[in-house]
Amino acid sequence: MAKPLDEQTDEELETALAQGQLDERKAATAKEILSRRWQSKSEKIKGSYGWLGHVAAAVALAIVAIRRLLRRT
Repeated sequence: MAKPLDEQTDEELETALAQGQLDERKAATAKEILSRRWQSKSEKIKGSYGWLGHVAAAVALAIVAIRRLLRRT
């Protein structure tokens, strides 16, 4: 008996979708599973590296402020 869709790896699901091994309903379910997994991975990456965006914004604002101060003098 085959493993349930939610227990299959991403590669197994992608292969089954590419080869057309799943009926329409199971294919939609597999796509949704993959989508949620990718979204979860994306959220983890954003959580890990999200601070980098804040740092870049702070540096950019500091540069703008310094330029304005230098133009006034």
